[in-house]
Amino acid sequence: MKILIAGSDLNAIMLAQYIKLQDSTHDIYITSLDKTEDTSFTPINIRENDVNSICDFVKYNQIEFTIVTSQLAIINGIADKFKKECFPIFAPFAEAARITYFNSIAKKIMYKLKINTPKFGIFDRENLAIDYIRNSKFPIVIGNDFTLLTRDTKVYETFSKAKLGLQKIFENNNERVVIESYIDIEPIYLYFITDGFNALPLISIERNKSENFSTLTAPSSKLSEEMIVKILKTAVYPLLDDISKYAGNYTGVIGLKTKIYKDNFCIIEFYNGFQEYDFQTFLSLLNEDLLKLLYDTTNGCLADNYDYIKLNDNYSYTIALNRKEIRPTGNEFIESNDENKYILTNTAPTLNYARKELLDYIKTICNENIYKEIINIEKKAVEY
Repeated sequence: MKILIAGSDLNAIMLAQYIKLQDSTHDIYITSLDKTEDTSFTPINIRENDVNSICDFVKYNQIEFTIVTSQLAIINGIADKFKKECFPIFAPFAEAARITYFNSIAKKIMYKLKINTPKFGIFDRENLAIDYIRNSKFPIVIGNDFTLLTRDTKVYETFSKAKLGLQKIFENNNERVVIESYIDIEPIYLYFITDGFNALPLISIERNKSENFSTLTAPSSKLSEEMIVKILKTAVYPLLDDISKYAGNYTGVIGLKTKIYKDNFCIIEFYNGFQEYDFQTFLSLLNEDLLKLLYDTTNGCLADNYDYIKLNDNYSYTIALNRKEIRPTGNEFIESNDENKYILTNTAPTLNYARKELLDYIKTICNENIYKEIINIEKKAVEY
């Protein structure tokens, strides 16, 4: 099959490499020129947000399937353009994806559908936002509304610091800010694949992050199958049904940043596709033909061909390190890298074993202070 991947991010490269690994006969093109030296696919000189040129390339090169990882391409309407031309594409319509780019839209829809989310306020004037936080309980979360280019969300402990944070966001010409109550529970990132009619869970991931590294574990031990089903029925399906009424079916991967407490959940925000290094963690556990899964989803037959998405029985542990902090050597782990990060993933029958093996290797390639910091954070995560 002739495949185009529209994107220049690390996810686009990992996607191309994984499809080739599963079936080397596919002919893959990618809108990425300088991110990798991999010669198993063909880079093309088209900007990822140049939707018309991408469409022309597909037309004149008889591309059979397009997969989009580029957020710029999606918000510029690549799915809308392709659907008019009847070209198969794995990507949501631009309007449908707006819940993943604008926190204010996501919050309003959750409020309308009675999907549990922290108490929030949306403001386009600085003085009104300051009045709101003056009467709020701290800590409090303040973030910019449009999150496509920069996701600037922070927790503030005091009014004075929160006021400075608000001023900074408004100075950067953001039209709105979203202010919400803080829930002191570590988030879990939950991903679903959907053809707009049906949805199936892909993976749940726990993440710890510091200035020098991020660690990811999957699947989450804190998220039961019953809770995933509850989230699917009471949040994901109502959301997809509502989106379809005004924006068409949402086709693609939708991520949920969730917080789980007692027998309930709340949703903080939505993501279009996999975030950061979650994709590598997911691929390390996947037991499906990835290309077939994406193609069947695009054709609206997800429920016809899948009762669930098969993952292997292992646990996955990933560390993303700042490249300047390490001295990498040859290893047997799953790895990728970009300009700033070196990402390693290990899988094993138990999470403790996957973690121990990878941490033993990390100790040999990074300085002692960074290693100790990782160990301390991971110890807290295990205790939690």
